[in-house]
Amino acid sequence: MASPAMNHNMYKNQTLALTHSTFLSSTSCLRLKRKPLFSNIKFNKPLAPRPLVFALQSNFFKVIQTVWKVGKDGIEAGTNLVPDSVPRPIARISVTVVALAAALFVLKSFLSTAFFVLATMGLVYFVFIALNKDQGPRGGGGGGGGGGSGPMEDPVEEARKIMEKYK
Repeated sequence: MASPAMNHNMYKNQTLALTHSTFLSSTSCLRLKRKPLFSNIKFNKPLAPRPLVFALQSNFFKVIQTVWKVGKDGIEAGTNLVPDSVPRPIARISVTVVALAAALFVLKSFLSTAFFVLATMGLVYFVFIALNKDQGPRGGGGGGGGGGSGPMEDPVEEARKIMEKYK
């Protein structure tokens, strides 16, 4: 165990960027780097979905970070267009509000257009089905050539009629 004076010197000389943990010795760190933790366990099925999910999350977070950076740069550029007589924090807030209002307007327009197109397609589909009801496949099935006036009402009765016909 280390003496209190040695611990004091160790804490005194530490920087904010620690390179390795003080609880693990350098040899144990090397052993962990060389040998994986579950090296003796054999898996029957590969764990393929995990890297895919990680990759999708990573890409999603990259997109969010990029959007955030572009947004900040855009707000900064818009703030630079505001005259210097307006205080910078107020200019930044007003440019942000105007940018958010414009973005929400564009999003609302896109969504309303998409929903209108979907509703129109649904209406056209239902009108088409309603007007072409009589042209669909007819009931009775089998195509036995029997001149029935409508769909079978009682299958047992229809079977009896067929049996009597062939007696």
